[in-house]
Order: sequence, then C-alpha cells, then structure tokens
Amino acid sequence: MATVPSGREFAGEAVRSDRVSYWLDSAPGTTYGELSGDLETEVAVVGGGIVGISVAALLAERGVDVVLLEAGRIAAGVSGFTTAKVTVGQGVVYSRLERAHDAETARLFAEAQVAALDHVRAFVADHEIRCDLEERSNYVLGVSDDELDTLREECAAAQRAGLPTEFVTDAELPLGAIGAVCLEGQAQFHVRKYLLGVAEAAAGAGATILERAHVHAVEGDGPYLVRAGGGGVRAERVVVATHYPIVEQGYFATRIHPRRSYAVAARIAEDAVPDGMFINIGTPTRSFRTAPLDGGGRLLILGGEGHRVGQDDDTSGRYAALERAAREHFGIDAVEYRWSTQDNFSVDGLPFVGTVGNEGSGLYAATGFGGWGMTGGTMAALLIADLIGGKEQHWARVFDARRMGATGAVRRFVTENVNVTAQQVGGRLASRPEGVEGLTQGEGRVISLDGRDVALFHGPDGLSAVSAACTHMGCVVSWNTAETTWDCPCHGSRFAPDGMVLHGPALKDLEAVELPTNATSGEISGQAEASA
Repeated sequence: MATVPSGREFAGEAVRSDRVSYWLDSAPGTTYGELSGDLETEVAVVGGGIVGISVAALLAERGVDVVLLEAGRIAAGVSGFTTAKVTVGQGVVYSRLERAHDAETARLFAEAQVAALDHVRAFVADHEIRCDLEERSNYVLGVSDDELDTLREECAAAQRAGLPTEFVTDAELPLGAIGAVCLEGQAQFHVRKYLLGVAEAAAGAGATILERAHVHAVEGDGPYLVRAGGGGVRAERVVVATHYPIVEQGYFATRIHPRRSYAVAARIAEDAVPDGMFINIGTPTRSFRTAPLDGGGRLLILGGEGHRVGQDDDTSGRYAALERAAREHFGIDAVEYRWSTQDNFSVDGLPFVGTVGNEGSGLYAATGFGGWGMTGGTMAALLIADLIGGKEQHWARVFDARRMGATGAVRRFVTENVNVTAQQVGGRLASRPEGVEGLTQGEGRVISLDGRDVALFHGPDGLSAVSAACTHMGCVVSWNTAETTWDCPCHGSRFAPDGMVLHGPALKDLEAVELPTNATSGEISGQAEASA
C-alpha cells in the first residue's frame, strides 16, 4: 500500500498511511511545477479536484489562458476519496426537489446531470483516457413498505423530470432490499485515472497546472490577485473550486454544512459481485459498487456512516460498522482499504454554482453537491466554462450561487445556523480536562490551559499543542480518532495534528502553543504561550 506523505501532499483528506484511498494507491503520482514568482492569466482556477481540473480543460480547449493552482497534488483531495459513481440517479433527489421547489426545477436539475454524464463519456472517448469507465445500472434501494412508497414517489418524480427510471421488485437486490428505483445506462470509473487524463488534456491545450501552491487569499474585485505560497497570479477571472469556497463572497458559511462519510474496500468473490451501483434510502446509509483490479478480480467499495464534521465522538466506530456490513452482506474476509471524505450540503438541496459577489463579477464558485460530486462537479465545470465564455445555459438559474432559496429552505437555513451557533457557544462553554492523564501516543485531546482551549497531541516525539480555535471563525475543534485530525464542527475545516490546515474554509494553520515544562505530568499548569 502506498505511503501517504505528510503535510499538504494530498491536500488534506488523509494524514495517515493506512487511510489512503484505493484510487490514490492504484494510480501514478504527479510532478507538475510549483508557483515561483508572479504570473498573469485570463482565468485562475483555485483547486485541483473534479471541478477545477474539468473547468481548466474546458477553458483551455476553447483557447482561454488558464492557470490552475492546487495546494497539494491534483486529484488527491476530496475527489480522490469518493466512491466514484457518475450517475443521474441520486437517492430520492427528484421527489425532494419537487417538494422543496417545483417540477420544473427537478427537470432542469436532471437535464444538467445528464449533460455531465454525457460529457464524461465523450471526454473519455475523445481523449482515449484509460480510467476503467464502465456502464452500470444505478439502484436506489428500499427494505420496508414505507421505503417502497417513498421510492414509488421518487420513480414518478424522476420520470416527470425526463428520466427513464423503473420501479423494480423482482430483481435479486442486495442488503435485503424488496424494491428499488432503477436507472440504466449510468457510469462508474477510476476517478484519479480519469482526472489525471483530464489534467493531461488541459496541459496539452495550454493550461498551466501548479501543485503545492497553497492559496491563502483572493484579493480585488476584477482583476484579481490570487496569493499563494510562492508568489501570486493576476487574473481577469477566478474560479474557486476548493470544495468549500475559501472566499467570503457568497456567505457560504450560512448556506452549506459539511458532512463526513467513510468507505472500506476489499476483494470480493466473483459469485458475490453485485451487478450495478447501489445506495439505500434508510439509515445507516450504505452506498456501494465494485471496481476492476489491475491484476484481475474486483474490489468492493462500500461507503456510508455519514455525520456532521467534528460532531462525532467515535469516528473509528464508523469503519467498524462498514466492515461488519461488508462481511455480513458480501462475505468479505479482509478489508484492504479504509478512507473518509466530506461533502457539502446546501440549505435548499441544490448546488451553488456560478458567479458570486456583485453582478458582473469575475469570481465564480461551486459547492454543495450533497454527496454526488462526480456528476455535480462535472456539471459545475460545464456551467462555469459557459458563463466565462458568455454562453447562456438554460439550466443555470437552478444553480445560481446568489439565489435566496425557496420558502422551505428558510426553515432549513435557520436550523443549520442554529446548529452552528450551538457549536460555537457550546464549544467555548464546554468543560475541559486540565491534564494529559490517559492520553496515549497517537491521540489528541482539547484541554483547558489557563482559561484557553488548547488542542493537545501525543505524538512519537512527545506532546505538542496548538490553539483549539479554528482559524476560520473561531469554533473549537474536536479530535477525529479515525483520521487523527482536528476537525471544526461549525464549517468543516480540518487540521493535521500539528495544526497545519488540511481542508478549508480555513486558510491558516492553528496557532502553535508552547507547553509549560511539566507537560509530561498528569496535570498541566502554568501559562501557555503562543509560539511565534
């Protein structure tokens, strides 16, 4: 298994060598250059995941001068830790959109997802990208009569949206399902192989791709200055493709919330391979597919166990639950891979894609794909490329990044922001231990030190400490046992044990704290000092 380098090599989705995804472990690395000095370009793209790489390729092939900046290595952040389904069938999204919005919104949403799926197929064919692209039927599963009623509603709503869905009860369905919504002609692929191929096409068309270029500011209102580690990029337009937008414009902190989810992967016997891509609608979520292995055979990839980022005390238990499910339902002997990632969910159930800021702004963002980033991220790239090129896209209004949202979204908006406020206030008022007793190597804990919340980590070289206040908006971080990271429960920022920022919206590392000389004892006392 590959060893995951420390720091920003993988842009934050894994800091443990045993948490690398299959996609990263089975595809080559990259050696794109780093930013040194200042550059000028027409469009700067911040972020090297599916949105950023795809939009860079689209623009470059249209003759636009593009510079893409990635904090770590491309295709190795959130996009490298997915289950990699490219499907228009996304749970019970169409019935939900009809209820929250209207049938026309659901239809336009479906049309946009179909365009994304078609684009992936065409791009793979046109550029001869070898990425294990396979056509599969997508199944949304139900295990009870109530769930079947929900699925019948979803099937009808999807059909009204123009999709050839079918309600099935006679198929040999997994997980004890007694019915499903089936949508044929969907796709799955090896996401990293795909994105490396798209990046190669982008570079071949003239795009400049820069890695290890950690962007810490986007300044101006057109033209813009994108400040990164080794210099800056001046651009007429900027696409923020950082999963969680790192710019203040758009007020995304009040309109999206992040959820973490988990995946395990293991070799599966040939006679146990499920024929299709699957997700259930019950709790806990189980989303699964298989992937071809280079040496023959297939790998089962089983995901689920979602929760709000930073709001689970036993994240290691999430992997254990998935492993039990893999053994129970698919006869798996040994799990070979474990990884996790996170997704942003919008208050009204639709992604935010397009211009942010003032009318006519050259600043664009994309977020809120709700767990369906392969299709949604590709759709976002298509839309943003068209907006930059001045081409009208009739489904653009559905995803307008500046929209206020439907009436039903107001209640969701209030609920989500009450949760954030509770985390902000509760985090500051919570009682903290004052000592290190019982803190074993590899573990972290938030403690109180002279009235200050301090994030303490017991590493191989002893104890280290950083401020527990997230550098985004000051929420108190929590320790993620499964990933050995500090996670923000408010907006999903994540940090390495030493405080290095791994995942936005935070742009700065947690402040280092100097521990008193008695830090190795059971109790810590004395004044903590911020390190320079």
